[in-house]
Amino acid sequence: MGFLMSLLGGFLLAMVFSVSNGDPLVPAFCIFGDSVVDVGNNNNLSTLIKANFPPYGRDFVTHKPTGRFCNGKLATDFTAEYLGFTSYPPAYLSREARGNRVLTGVNFASAASGYYERTARLFRALTLTHQLKYYKLWQRKVVNLVGRTNATNIFSRGIHLISAGSSDFIQNYYINPLLNRVYSPDQFSDILMKSYSTFVQVQLPLLCTNRYRFFNCYHKLFLKSEQPARNYFA
Repeated sequence: MGFLMSLLGGFLLAMVFSVSNGDPLVPAFCIFGDSVVDVGNNNNLSTLIKANFPPYGRDFVTHKPTGRFCNGKLATDFTAEYLGFTSYPPAYLSREARGNRVLTGVNFASAASGYYERTARLFRALTLTHQLKYYKLWQRKVVNLVGRTNATNIFSRGIHLISAGSSDFIQNYYINPLLNRVYSPDQFSDILMKSYSTFVQVQLPLLCTNRYRFFNCYHKLFLKSEQPARNYFA
């Protein structure tokens, strides 16, 4: 136990030292998912699911709506800060995602998206499959900017985060008799988990070089439960 605590302490010191020297812990931070992590992609889509008006953003750095479904920072914004980045991953469809700004990662998330692709289509949001297509285009841009060798280092050492699932239940399953009369909450959860597994074990790894770091932020409602809504709101 003492050895493990010493090892953990050394790791944390290394993290603090790295960030204090102005070097992010990883070269890039890429985000996929739904409204929990969308920072403005839906602003540029023909969808009613948007957060580009007050009071959204009133407590954000700019005190203006950005497309975040929040009055301030998202969990991913704090994560970017803790990783040592001096700016947040911009929405891929925004004007901010240009030039060297994309080298440290971008955000592909779209509010009303989910593991069940029909959820996104109902609201004209970006499906996870479409988000991966944009991720591939982002990779090409990075290669063009820094060359294949440096780009490979960025892709393989970067962090990939996904947060999805809430829209599949809240904005689809619970209000859609074509789903809730056919599938129980557990059965629908199984469908979503299969999609999630395909995303993290097959689709994304195929686009990442060598190895990849992946942080899963799927909600508690995905855990087998007879009361998924209660788990989500807990």
